[in-house]
Amino acid sequence: MKIMADTALLQSIVKLTRPLFIILSLALCGCIQMHTTVHVRKDGSGTIEEKMLFSEMLSGIMKEKGEGLPALPKKDQLREMSAEFGPDVKVVNVKKVENSSGSGFIVTYAFDDIEKVRIGNVQKMSKKLTADSTAVKSDSTVVQKPETWFTFTMKRGANPELTINKEAMLNSSSRGEVAKKPVSTQEKEQMLDMISAFLKGMKLEIDVVVDGRVISSDASYRADNTITLYAMDFDQLMTHRDILTGKYDGLSDRDFARRSGKDSGLKFEFKDKVHVIFN
Repeated sequence: MKIMADTALLQSIVKLTRPLFIILSLALCGCIQMHTTVHVRKDGSGTIEEKMLFSEMLSGIMKEKGEGLPALPKKDQLREMSAEFGPDVKVVNVKKVENSSGSGFIVTYAFDDIEKVRIGNVQKMSKKLTADSTAVKSDSTVVQKPETWFTFTMKRGANPELTINKEAMLNSSSRGEVAKKPVSTQEKEQMLDMISAFLKGMKLEIDVVVDGRVISSDASYRADNTITLYAMDFDQLMTHRDILTGKYDGLSDRDFARRSGKDSGLKFEFKDKVHVIFN
């Protein structure tokens, strides 16, 4: 069994809502949940915990083909994954996890300097893990394009100040399709209907947790010492299908966040810089 997709239509949908291009890419790779948490200590060191769950549906498909997802990432995959976060980020632990949503793993990385860490390219990392399992076909021409990354600067001291920067970086591995023809809202609706089974239960989240009490912060989404940079609940998002079919195309990030609403199932930091002072 193959997962087939009209690439032109997929590209049209995934361009609609900023980082939502990740949703379809991960879904078609079989990743149903991905949660990245960056823990930052007062001296600028810390850890990154990355949890990835793969759907039971994909496991069934791969068993039919006589294949299967690896229980844990291989050493070369782990090296590539850690390199995505920065050259000095190292893997310290890998463990398998399994629950009612699926099975997967948690990888813990360590770093000495948060200023040498970047977060964002989860699409590329997921493809490394499922390169042999993915069956999405495309005959499109691809080009380099900018991606959104979060980088960090930090003023150390009794009350450290962490600054989170949202930046567009040109990654040589980024691939975007050259536009072919406009895709109608009706076609987008049809594609959502086709892929909804693969997306059901999908959740993505990127958090930054500072080690201490937050004195002040201008983050758009914060709960105690946890700052959410991006969060998506696809089941909730599907109750706002207009977001995925182009209603808010062309809006700035700030206007998009305001217009889409708090209950849309989508959160993303729309500011270019976010500050947090803690002790």
